[in-house]
Amino acid sequence: MKHSLSALLFGAFLCVASPALAEDVELGPDAFDLNKATAEQLMEIPDANITPDMAAAIVDMARKKPFELPEDFLKVPGLDNHTLQAINPIEHDGTLWYDPDAELTLAPSKC
Repeated sequence: MKHSLSALLFGAFLCVASPALAEDVELGPDAFDLNKATAEQLMEIPDANITPDMAAAIVDMARKKPFELPEDFLKVPGLDNHTLQAINPIEHDGTLWYDPDAELTLAPSKC
């Protein structure tokens, strides 16, 4: 029940925030395309606590079907809202990027 409520609240936030997420932004020099990232790049994202298994799953899933929306990352086994907030996917050039210099686009979780 708690998980369902969390997912519902996160989905509601995405509906409200989707215009902001859709804007194309200028990326910093250390940004990388999450759909082309290596496992090593993913595991180095600060505060994301991405394990080797999670990183391998992200790389594999991105290869099969690129992530299109931030919430697509929640399909990765073990990846939760905290990890998604740390990744902070930014839309740029039709794909999702990680940019350590970007402003937070996802609201902090209350869970």
